[in-house]
Amino acid sequence: MNNQELQIVLEKHQKWLKNEEGGERANLVEADLVEADLYVANLEKADLEGANLAGANLVGADLEGANLSGANLREANLRWANLEGANLRWADLVGANLYGANLVEANLESANL
Repeated sequence: MNNQELQIVLEKHQKWLKNEEGGERANLVEADLVEADLYVANLEKADLEGANLAGANLVGADLEGANLSGANLREANLRWANLEGANLRWADLVGANLYGANLVEANLESANL
């Protein structure tokens, strides 16, 4: 997925979160987002199941309630990210920076830490 396509998905997702016309929940299932710059992105409740986010910049990103089941977050920067209630089941978090991340009620079952 290129940066322009990603920006369109993020814009539609913001509208969806606000119940605005033209909004659509971010569907990034199995998306290739290696080293993507998602600094402070709002991906609350987004579906990122199986997405490849290896090395991605997710500093300060809002991933509250997001589905990251089976996602590759190896070496991703999740510093200060909000992962409250996120589904990280089977996610690969080896080498991920989780400093200051909010993991309250996050599902880390079988996650590779």
